[in-house]
Amino acid sequence: MQGLRFHIALSSTLLVLVVGFLVILSPQFTGLRASLGLPVHLPGGRYNESIGAAEIISRSGGEEYLARLTFVYHAVFALLIYATMVPLIARGKLGNELVNLFAVGSVLTVVGGLAYSYAEPFHLWHGLFITGLAALFLAGLLTVIRLRPKDLLESNLRLSGVLMLAGSMIGGFLGSSFMEGRSGFVRALIEARFNPDLAEENSLWRALTAHEHAMLLLALTLIFLLAASLLRVEERGASRLALHLIWFGQLMAAVASFAVWPFGKMAHVIITPAALILLVGTTLLSLKAKGDSLKWGLVTGNVIMWLSVTIPGALVAMSLRKPLFFNPPFRDPAWDWAELAYNVGHWHILLGMWGITVLLVYLSWPVDLLGTSKAAKLGGWLSLLGFGAAAISVNLYMLGNPPGPYSPNPYGNFWLTYLVEPSLVAMSLGIFISYVSLMGSLREGLIWPSTEPEMEGEG
Repeated sequence: MQGLRFHIALSSTLLVLVVGFLVILSPQFTGLRASLGLPVHLPGGRYNESIGAAEIISRSGGEEYLARLTFVYHAVFALLIYATMVPLIARGKLGNELVNLFAVGSVLTVVGGLAYSYAEPFHLWHGLFITGLAALFLAGLLTVIRLRPKDLLESNLRLSGVLMLAGSMIGGFLGSSFMEGRSGFVRALIEARFNPDLAEENSLWRALTAHEHAMLLLALTLIFLLAASLLRVEERGASRLALHLIWFGQLMAAVASFAVWPFGKMAHVIITPAALILLVGTTLLSLKAKGDSLKWGLVTGNVIMWLSVTIPGALVAMSLRKPLFFNPPFRDPAWDWAELAYNVGHWHILLGMWGITVLLVYLSWPVDLLGTSKAAKLGGWLSLLGFGAAAISVNLYMLGNPPGPYSPNPYGNFWLTYLVEPSLVAMSLGIFISYVSLMGSLREGLIWPSTEPEMEGEG
């Protein structure tokens, strides 16, 4: 158990530290940053101190800001992948060296990406970042090769991995093509923040959209399936139907996401129903699976997804071209700042759901802390419900304000002040309680990982 404890502790601690670091970079913590010696003002930042609000993009162009976003999202994604693969590799006995490779890849990605973004744009840091991503790809490829499905659920898990590898290759193409098409791509990124239609003609922007959609959708499917594998799933009747829906839904959604690259926005017409099929499947499977705390955590998570992503997304999608639910139609310039807030919020909700599900998995495996520790149960549910309240109420911030002439996003907005931010505080408190409980259960043997039987594979 020594190596397993090490990886659970390392992945959890790195996530807490990195996300915490990114949180204190927000405008509300300017004073704290100054006292810690961290950057007070970042080049290209969107926050306009003179008006106390965030611009859609920095008036100086914001290229530095967009570059930091790339490193930040990859760093968080890498850590979440590492945290997700620890239980998958250990339960499948796929090999201790695989989880070590995921650890090395994620650490290199985080150190290289954040150092390049916030310390110094030195080429060595960029090299470490790329090396880390390459290590993660190799670890993912070896995992997929070694995973031998014994049932439909495991077939779904392998499909998620195969499709994620395909999506990561699109990302690799995008990165390797950046210097050749830099000016047009950066211009498209800036234009897309006002209106995504303005960027459609740029093939690199379409490749980025395809990569983003596929990777996050598949990662959420992967962590859900992993969590479901910790429950008792009888592959018959409604459960078997749910697994078939998930298999078809994720394949259809991934292919449609990839198709955005060559075909553009017309492929989005397929992504929406495919994602709906996928969510119907995950909701049904969470209801039919047998278990206690984790089961109801998955059910609650699916409800949150319906209320914070699916239903608002349908309202927006049906109102893009004509004033069906929104007047004027949502793509009208009067909605510029709201549309940006909606798009950014949409991705953050999905990424947050992945992180909260990882938290619930770690509180349920290899020791069922959710079922045996009152503190862990309190922390887990406070994290999930706080996240859910923030995810649902942030839609009121994104969509509940009347359209009008462009105005930077106000930080003193009613919905943020009285709903979203208190919910995030509750979620943060829940994560703190969960982290302390988890570390308490792992307090012995948190040293460098040793070879352990439960991770060993046939090679």
